[in-house]
Amino acid sequence: MSSHRQTETSTILRKSPAPDEVVVSEKAELSPQVSNHLSDAGNQSQEHYKSRLSPFRYKLRSMLLPAIRAETKVLNSLQSSLRHPLLDFYFAWTANLASHTFYVLMLPPPIWFGAGKLCRDLIHVLGFGIYLSGGLKDYFCLPRPRSPPLHRITMSSYTTQEYGFPSSHSANATAVSLILFSKLVEIRSSLSAATFYGLLAVLSLYYISLIFGRLYCGMHGYLDIITGSLIGVFCFSFRYWYGDWFDNLMFDNSLNVWITPVLIIAGYLYLIHIHSEPIDDCPCFDDSVSFIGVLMGIDLSHYVAHKSSYFTSRNEFQDPIMIHFNYAELGPVKSILRFVVGVTLVVIWKSISKPVVFTILPPIYKFVGISFPRRNYIATASTTKSNRQIRSASISNVENNIGDLNNLIKGITDHSKRDEMGPETEIDYYAILDYNEDKYKNKNRKKNKRKNNRIDKEKVSDISENEDVEQQLQSFLNKSQVFKPRYDVETIGRTLVYAGVSTTAFWGFSFVSELLNLA
Repeated sequence: MSSHRQTETSTILRKSPAPDEVVVSEKAELSPQVSNHLSDAGNQSQEHYKSRLSPFRYKLRSMLLPAIRAETKVLNSLQSSLRHPLLDFYFAWTANLASHTFYVLMLPPPIWFGAGKLCRDLIHVLGFGIYLSGGLKDYFCLPRPRSPPLHRITMSSYTTQEYGFPSSHSANATAVSLILFSKLVEIRSSLSAATFYGLLAVLSLYYISLIFGRLYCGMHGYLDIITGSLIGVFCFSFRYWYGDWFDNLMFDNSLNVWITPVLIIAGYLYLIHIHSEPIDDCPCFDDSVSFIGVLMGIDLSHYVAHKSSYFTSRNEFQDPIMIHFNYAELGPVKSILRFVVGVTLVVIWKSISKPVVFTILPPIYKFVGISFPRRNYIATASTTKSNRQIRSASISNVENNIGDLNNLIKGITDHSKRDEMGPETEIDYYAILDYNEDKYKNKNRKKNKRKNNRIDKEKVSDISENEDVEQQLQSFLNKSQVFKPRYDVETIGRTLVYAGVSTTAFWGFSFVSELLNLA
């Protein structure tokens, strides 16, 4: 087989497919939200990963891949036996409650209603959980469960573009549930038995729905879930046992008042720098950068609050990071207005900051010659594109990232694409090839067919007897467009935008609520 075929897209199709063989439906609605090149996040040929990964990474991936693939039959049996329209809707909808976007939008309210410590704990376990799970996803480059035979039941096409191992949903849900459970146990003496067990039941339902839902929806396998949950346990355990020590080290050290902020910024930028680089296009890095920005913003905000003692005299607990809130003093109307003001401030910040940041940064990158090299990112300092073009592309990419309220609402209310199977994305297209490949290999072993009827995993065959399907697939690949041109300026730009989100939610809300007499 000629070497140029390794870069070609092809199908292995026959006029009369076997009953258990998966073929591409000619009527399949191909999603426009996929890449127009072969960047299918985990389902490329083995040679693709062998030639690009380090020997150690490739060996680890090769050890785990069979375990991932072996789960397909069990997951398919589970899904097939339980499928029901109501369960489809329930698990697809509840999956939003552990999405990165949901957490970005729901983390600020505890700040506004006097739960600064709880919010800080949640931000830290989520931020580091997303960073760790995203880093491992990009490190191992392992695919999601095969579709087909599995159906992918989801309201978010964004998450289907990620690698599968480990499950970030499981990491998020585990860490958040443990934080809330520990808080519930802490205040148990102030709750009635009915209230305590009622809240515990709700929390248990939340966790079970999210974990089991990933299996039911065909988005993850057991190994993904277990590993993701362990990450969540680790993040919670560190925060629970060493959180106060970490905060004291950060806020009450003997360093110069300006040294600590520099170390905070440098430390988080270093975490971004060492984040694993994926072999395929995968949005995990974007999510990690966004939450690193949130962490940076909240840590710097809390550092200033500690050093200035601004809030210490403004709440009865003399808590340096607690924004005063008393429902008895404010009543229901002003309490609701606090929430409205907070959300409005965050939305305004995101709307204003993105064009401002990406107007200022590109000229600086080009003038100074700043380079933040990453795979599939264009160096802003050396590109011939104009600052206006860079600005437009960067804003578009950040808008399609986490924390977008419109996208979350659209995903929850639009159920037209909840159930996907087949080549809805390029990821699924390669899953089809891989699935049919095993079928062909098994039959070839039994019937001793000619070698040219076998599929070589290390190469891509261009055998096809169905021109209509072949043309459809080629059209699908040409039209697909998920990952737009990326510039390295987006990394720092995104960090600044999301650092501003947490800063606005803390300091911005404090000043505005006092100004509007809502404090």
